Amino acid sequence: MRILVADDNLVFQGVLQSMLTQWGYDVVVASDGVEAWRLLQEEDGPRLAILDWLMPGMDGLDVCRQVRTANSLNYTYVLILTAKTGSEDLITAMEAGADDYVTKPFKSAELRARLRVGCRILDLQEKLEFRPEPVIVMPQVAAGGVH
Repeated sequence: MRILVADDNLVFQGVLQSMLTQWGYDVVVASDGVEAWRLLQEEDGPRLAILDWLMPGMDGLDVCRQVRTANSLNYTYVLILTAKTGSEDLITAMEAGADDYVTKPFKSAELRARLRVGCRILDLQEKLEFRPEPVIVMPQVAAGGVH
């Protein structure tokens, strides 16, 4: 699965890219929110995004809000990865449309598990999109009419 990593800290971005690549993800990187938004708008753009909250141009929450207000056919799963640790920050991110929230520093096993959840949700959504129309079965009427 393609995943976007948007973080203005190039060292952190590189570490995260390396980790995600080892886990089997096809990683696309952005160094600011404007670039992240551009990549997410592409026809074959990543459907899973890890966004840092504080970035130049557009911050991660602004990107998240743009994703949620866009009329995209495909859902984008957004995980905010940030140093902000307050519960009010988590609430703000979720109200902006984030699907998940992880604080830095993070445990790699926890991030991996959360990304697997994101992938499951995206897979389920894709299955629902390509599901054939439901078949409606009409009940048989017994001889002599409906009882």
